[in-house]
Order: sequence, then C-alpha cells, then structure tokens
Amino acid sequence: MKTSQEIIKLKQLVEDSIPRKIKTPADFVYLSGVIFERCGETISETTLKRIWGYIEGYDTTRFHTLSILAKFVGYNDWDDFVKENTADPNEQSEEIMQKCIYTKNLVVGDRIYFTWFPDRECLVEYQENNVFKVIEAQNSKLQKDDIFVCGFFIEGQPLYMDDLTRDGETYAMFVVGKNGGLKIVEKR
Repeated sequence: MKTSQEIIKLKQLVEDSIPRKIKTPADFVYLSGVIFERCGETISETTLKRIWGYIEGYDTTRFHTLSILAKFVGYNDWDDFVKENTADPNEQSEEIMQKCIYTKNLVVGDRIYFTWFPDRECLVEYQENNVFKVIEAQNSKLQKDDIFVCGFFIEGQPLYMDDLTRDGETYAMFVVGKNGGLKIVEKR
C-alpha cells in the first residue's frame, strides 16, 4: 500500500491513544473493538491490517475509513486531520482564530469548563494571578484540588499548564489535549 505521511502520522496517533503497538492479529482485533467502543463505527480487522501494512491489499483507503480513524484520535474527519497535520515547512507563524478565554478577563471565582479527546472533562475555578484550581475532573490525569498556572484556554489548541501542584509537589509543565487540542471551552 502506498502510504502518505498523513496516514503514517494517523497510525502513530492511534497507537499512542490506546496505548499499544499494533503488531499481531490480536492487536487488530483489539483495535477494531476499541474503535467501535469510542466511535460507534466498525472497521474490520482485515481493513486495519491492510492500513498497517500487515497484509497486502488495496492501494487506496476509503475516505470513510480514514475519517473513522481520524475521529478516533480527536478530529472531525479525514479532511480535518489532513488540514491540521499538513504544514508548510517554511511557515513559522499562525494566526489563531478559535474561541479563546484569557485569564486577564476573569475575576476570582469564575469557572472554566473544558473537554478534550477522547472523553476527558475538567471544571476549574480561577483563584488569582493566572492560578486555577481543579474543581472536577473526569477520565483525566488531572485530579480534584490540583493547582496550575495558565494564561488562556483556546479551543482546538493544547492547554499548557505551568507549575501544576498536587499534594504539595510541583511539576514544571503539564499539557492536556496534546493531540487535537481542547474540544469545548466555556465559562460557567
């Protein structure tokens, strides 16, 4: 199968999101099941084997199949994935046009709700001086009462947290939504 750089990246993101290397027939059965659980869509083990180059097959992969895999890693469809992952190697800047909440516009007690792939949710409360406290977190490594510093929340972009503090221990930086960015960002 002729493999584009985008398909190579998509396969890597799929493996990173499970996390499991896809190498054996059992891995393809497992992946097919996880795709169905997360997306409610079916890709057969045989199709997955062809995409991963485990067996010989067809030279092209259907748009619908690639879109299911793209959704699996947090994109709307294959076109959205390609758009986000095909960069001009000479381009060094990009204007961000997505919804953004700046901490400079918040007052103490304001709450921000955000989600990211595949089913992670978090509600944080603004303390002061760009500091937030986690009020609720679901399906995430973040935990209730974690504290972090952040200047803004941007839909479609990863969220970089400085000085994440948990139980008195501080970590330099933590990122959520590394693949695909934040999906929902709203002030509550």
